[in-house]
Amino acid sequence: AVIVFFVLSGFFIHLRISKQLAEENSFKFDFLKFFRRRCHRLIPPYAFALILTVILDCIGMMLYPTLYQGATGDALLDINFIRKEYTIESIFPALILLPTSMGKDFGSNGPLWSLAYEIVYYSIYPVWLIFRRRISIAAYILGILIATFSAFFISGDFLRPIFTHYPIWLCGAAMAEILTKYKYRKKYFLPVSLFGFILAFFALQIPDVKSLKLVFYAFLGTGLVLSMLYLPPNLLKSRILRFFESWGVKSYTVYICHFPMVTLVSAWIIETQGSRPNHGWLAIFTFLGVLLLCNLFFFICESHFLHSRIKLNPKQS
Repeated sequence: AVIVFFVLSGFFIHLRISKQLAEENSFKFDFLKFFRRRCHRLIPPYAFALILTVILDCIGMMLYPTLYQGATGDALLDINFIRKEYTIESIFPALILLPTSMGKDFGSNGPLWSLAYEIVYYSIYPVWLIFRRRISIAAYILGILIATFSAFFISGDFLRPIFTHYPIWLCGAAMAEILTKYKYRKKYFLPVSLFGFILAFFALQIPDVKSLKLVFYAFLGTGLVLSMLYLPPNLLKSRILRFFESWGVKSYTVYICHFPMVTLVSAWIIETQGSRPNHGWLAIFTFLGVLLLCNLFFFICESHFLHSRIKLNPKQS
């Protein structure tokens, strides 16, 4: 899911500029406006999520401390929760929008790690765009070279994976340019995207595919996103798709707020039962309850910071 998110991020961030690049004669990019828009869109819900995390973690640590202390006796849980804490290594990176960059999660909210990747990609986008204007398509090759260099010459658990995943983000940007230039009418896009998705999905099931894992991730995310563009028109207007689309709009709040709530429920169960639950009903009810609360949080915070939506068809923009 995070891989698809990286592809979508590159796609939508670059979509506005891809329209200008397709026209060739008109190009205007306001660096300050770009960063203001990103900050306006991302920071308020993010700050809300940090506050929510602290409140829920404080409640959980007081009432059900075993899970938060990484002392459940479950190796998988304890290994993960031992790095979820409130120290300078977790608080400082979170405050500068780079959560988990120093190896510690901000409390229980481990999923924030991918937001740090996004912040880096947003920060280097204007620089990459300069290369895109000057050396054209070769700028994408430059992104692949950066990833290759990082894989061999950059150490650490933060910058190295960020740059090795960068071509996946650029796949979304490339897709924006292709679809804008060709108006997403080329018939071969669908079979190619489906083939790439299916190939990548099955290749990732092979245990010895580690060296090519990121390549297949790129095919998987891009293929899935491209395939969604070919849904039947009737389905695009259906209530079911509009329902999922509405949750897509709320997905940022859901993603950055859900885990502390899930953690609190899990801590309660482990503290009272001594182990994980033996059935899935709790998971289902927790899932529904968390979605309802995230829906409330969206209207409290994120809904006030949405921007105008971009459409592929210029006549509808």
